[in-house]
Amino acid sequence: MKKAIIGVGIAGYPVSAAGNTWAFLQWVLGFQKLGWDVWVVEGIESAKCIDENYKACSFKESANKSHWEKITGEFGFKNSLFIDGKTENEKDLILFARDAEIFLNISGHFKELGIVRDISDRIYLDLDPAFTQIWARGYQCDMNFHGHNRFFSVGTRMENARIPETGHQWLPTLPPVDLDYWQPQSPKKKQKSEGYWTTVTHWYGYPDIEWDGILYSGKGAEFDKLILLPKKTKAKLMIATDLDSQNKVRQNFEKNGWKITSGPSISKNWKDYRNFVGASRGECCVAKGGYVVSKCGWFSDRSACYLAAGRPVVLQETGWSSILGGDEGLLPFTDLESAAAALDKIESDYETHSLAARKIAEEKLDNKKVVAAMLEKISQKD
Repeated sequence: MKKAIIGVGIAGYPVSAAGNTWAFLQWVLGFQKLGWDVWVVEGIESAKCIDENYKACSFKESANKSHWEKITGEFGFKNSLFIDGKTENEKDLILFARDAEIFLNISGHFKELGIVRDISDRIYLDLDPAFTQIWARGYQCDMNFHGHNRFFSVGTRMENARIPETGHQWLPTLPPVDLDYWQPQSPKKKQKSEGYWTTVTHWYGYPDIEWDGILYSGKGAEFDKLILLPKKTKAKLMIATDLDSQNKVRQNFEKNGWKITSGPSISKNWKDYRNFVGASRGECCVAKGGYVVSKCGWFSDRSACYLAAGRPVVLQETGWSSILGGDEGLLPFTDLESAAAALDKIESDYETHSLAARKIAEEKLDNKKVVAAMLEKISQKD
């Protein structure tokens, strides 16, 4: 059996982070479905450990520890969590690494690279195209590129993107989704998302950055462009996010017809998150401004979950439509008017678009196919 070590960022984001956790799980499960023996690894600093209320605490009492143990236990993963560079089963991991053929380091989270240095294919997988390259080149941040010999990105059009050169060839990959865990189904309990076009997001995230005189922003500024969308369509719109009820931005959106609900409460565990997505009418969401201006072709791992659940997606264009199309089940938009038109088009024949959404997931985003495509690209480079 072929062996792979996969570096993830699960323990580092332990609170209300179901969406983040799934971004990593899809890859691990994909390798396993192809018959690979997988060992999951991550490293965190004890000084950054937090409890469920985001307060500093010891690792033993931390949400980092409990979340890691819950996820790896529930899915039955072989795993090593490094705390300040140390882990209890390092010797077993080293033995496993001797026979491993693949090291996949998602977002460069794992930094104990001495353990994997003899693995032939050491892959850096970028989940934040444009930002990663600007942080590395423009801001001189150490993005942990060293020690890797293959570079992939969920930016599907990096060769034509407006980004700085890092000295790497960024091969494209689509975000995978596990079709068994994400299926069209009716939740057993009533969900607040029923009847609504939804999305789940952080409103601000990290600070805006600049490169070559251009601002690469987050989602907040892009959502602002759609504030009047409820007045342009009959579709009901909901955003699950981290703006509290006293936030003026939230209040302004609510005054214009948006339903705003708590993203953290929905994202506490992956089953609640899946139920919220599965009960939604579909997803309507912006991309980060940095993805839009760079035209990097980023496509959302969360949108992949909606599609697999048979929920149509209306997503801001970043260049992804040239790869995934955009006629049925998955429609791009570039401004307020085209977003409203996309929603109305789907609502006019919802069943057709719902079936098309699942078909896109099956044909393009199935984690077995996405991982196999990555492995094929690696073999072609030899």
